Amino acid sequence: MQNLKLISNNYNPNDDCATSIQVERLLSNYKKHHESVDNNDDALIKKVKDSFPIITNKNGEVRILGLLQALNSVEQITNFKTDKKLKLSDLENIDFKLVPPSTHHEMYFNVANDSNYSTIYNAKNTFLDYYDLAKHANYLLKNGKNVNLLDDLNDLQSTDNLSSRDFTYRFIQNNGSNYLRAIVSKGRYKFYDNPIALYIAISVLSQYIKENNRDFICQKLIVTDSKLYAYFLEKESVTIRNGITIQTGLILSNSELGDGAASFNAYYVIRNSENKKFVGLNSPIASINHGNNPIRIEKSFEQLNKFEKQRIDAIAAVEKVKFTKKLTRDDLSKVATLISRHMPMRQTEAKHVKDRWLTFVEAETALKNTFSLMDLFDKLNSFLENEDPDIQLIMESRISRLLRHFVQK
Repeated sequence: MQNLKLISNNYNPNDDCATSIQVERLLSNYKKHHESVDNNDDALIKKVKDSFPIITNKNGEVRILGLLQALNSVEQITNFKTDKKLKLSDLENIDFKLVPPSTHHEMYFNVANDSNYSTIYNAKNTFLDYYDLAKHANYLLKNGKNVNLLDDLNDLQSTDNLSSRDFTYRFIQNNGSNYLRAIVSKGRYKFYDNPIALYIAISVLSQYIKENNRDFICQKLIVTDSKLYAYFLEKESVTIRNGITIQTGLILSNSELGDGAASFNAYYVIRNSENKKFVGLNSPIASINHGNNPIRIEKSFEQLNKFEKQRIDAIAAVEKVKFTKKLTRDDLSKVATLISRHMPMRQTEAKHVKDRWLTFVEAETALKNTFSLMDLFDKLNSFLENEDPDIQLIMESRISRLLRHFVQK
């Protein structure tokens, strides 16, 4: 299913910095549009503010150009979100209905004295997984055996030790309808939703900016009703040679749909004088684990000095790459081999991009076309432009792997 809402913002040279007060609106807006299980949002927000101060310049601004426009984008997500602690026995009138024109089913149910709900995203399978039913259930639904599945669930609801287990159900409202978007572990899960994750990232980056006296821009921000991708790039690029430049930065990616962690990855953008470019992604530096308290998360960000090391290493590696080198047929064959054999693709949703890369490289090899290494990576990067952000991140990490093979020893 597509996102209920999606807002994106790209940096414009006339964009503005944001004040600490404007950044702190992230926390107040989170509270305004969210109702937690135990109504403990105030305590969580206080811990976050105490652990993660916002560092500003003498004008009271965070030294990230474009941040104000990015924050305005986040504020456009106003869906009310509710988290409830529920047992299987609390669910009534469970049913599974086909969602035309697809062959996909969603789950529909009521909660006592409450609204009607239906599942979105992967919530149906998550629910069924908790009872080891997902594969069995999808087989029954595919073959029109809905009644058999409902009988299984009724039996589970009648079994005390199973029906009494409770989980946190994450609901969202949209255009008058109520949806179950995720189910997460009771107790362990901390609600570092998009506004809070972004606030923490800005705090950590503002400290790094102060310590290293280096300005940033918010190059891009994509926010949906349940996910966030924020790209922070150093304002100034480093010139390597022959018109090749590199800018390094940090990407925050967060999801409100599961028990995982928001990740903070180093990335880089390499350009030449013809404005050909590509993006590479390095391994995570730090994370906002949804199972950790703010103090423990603060300690994980003490490792942000890894970014400075990765930045230096990336620049040093790029200096050893001959981007103007004309690729031979053997070079292209090597790239094709690296793509096909040495880029395992466990994420099936990204496999189509890998296949497009491989088809392109193999075709160019057969035609004996000659172009530079920069031309190759620019083309591979172009296949990612309209992809889902999750797929972009997967494949940008693959670009980094490919590039390492062209670093001269």
